[in-house]
Amino acid sequence: MASVDTDPSTTPAGPCSGLRIVEIATMVSGPFAGQILGDLGAEVIKVEMPGGDPMRGLHPMYKGQSAYFSLYNRNKKSLVLNLKSEGGRDLAHRLIDTADVVIENFRPGTMEKLGLGYERLQASNPKLVYAGLSGFGLTGPYAGKPAYDHVIQGMSGLMPYIGTPEAPQPIQNIIADKVASVICSNAVLAALLFRHNNDGKGQRVSVSLMKSFGAFVLPDLLGNHYYQSAGLKKMPNIKVHYPLATKDGHVIGHIQLDHHFENLCRMFGREDLLADERFATPWARISNYEEMWQEFSGPAAGFTTAEVVAMADQYGIPLGPVNDVEAFLEDPQAIHSESFIDTEDPEFGRLRMAGFFADFDASPASLRLRAPKLGEHSEELLRRLGQSDDEINAARAAGLLA
Repeated sequence: MASVDTDPSTTPAGPCSGLRIVEIATMVSGPFAGQILGDLGAEVIKVEMPGGDPMRGLHPMYKGQSAYFSLYNRNKKSLVLNLKSEGGRDLAHRLIDTADVVIENFRPGTMEKLGLGYERLQASNPKLVYAGLSGFGLTGPYAGKPAYDHVIQGMSGLMPYIGTPEAPQPIQNIIADKVASVICSNAVLAALLFRHNNDGKGQRVSVSLMKSFGAFVLPDLLGNHYYQSAGLKKMPNIKVHYPLATKDGHVIGHIQLDHHFENLCRMFGREDLLADERFATPWARISNYEEMWQEFSGPAAGFTTAEVVAMADQYGIPLGPVNDVEAFLEDPQAIHSESFIDTEDPEFGRLRMAGFFADFDASPASLRLRAPKLGEHSEELLRRLGQSDDEINAARAAGLLA
């Protein structure tokens, strides 16, 4: 199970314990990848420029700390360095020489301009895994273009699929960035496994929002393009998601198997539909999903959401409530499985954040540190690099750190 013990002396070691990650990244894609590895036990050092990650400025905010920044940056320490100065870059380079992994999410060429590109870092740290996230990758006609989540959603072909060609709709969530984050964390772990099996050889890993999000959404979109040589008739965009209104809300389910459909008919007292050719087979039901759910809309409206869900459980039908966030936070299974976690912080009080991606029997993910205040660990980290108090004060006076 997940651990929320913030006392490092009693927190079980996670599967990535012993790894040091240096994160030079802002906003979502790079920081979320760093957070995933931090949850798994890695030490994550977030290097920020003076002024900090722009995500720190997003509201809601309490005591100067952004909630959204905090939700993407737990289990990290913050070191502020002026990477535009030679002295700041030198300190960053010395830190990276002690690291297993670097994560960055700037446009291609930016880290090279800072003197922190892969070739230079790898020369002094050949075991380094250098993970770069970008909008479109290191090469190609779009390599230098900026990209944000909804730009990628628009380019991917997904939005007309969610809406219609006349009224395309995005997913109202920073999903492309987070998909890239999950892919990046997996790619880092794969590169570390390669390093383990190949005499400590590091490598560069490149993750683009376009390519990773394409890999994520295209299996649902490529049905008409898979058999390139067959000349088959293209299938229309079939919608399968139809929330069903109840007395006090909505439920949603996916009815594909015959016994699920038969039980749904019995549950709602619509046994007459069992002989309806529109719904006689799984493919027929998928092709006529909207009509099928319309047939059940009348009976469903006579029950509360809780009553419909209880009946569905009794009949073994995959159907559940359409929750808002508040209702999900009260769901007994969400609470039991720690889909979200609460912890007490002496400065900020009770904090609530998303849970971990997976449960480990022997090496659980853990919450050890809340998201850091800007530069909260600068002195601690520089001392670990061998800097004396006088050197740290001189660096601060020279504007190398904050």
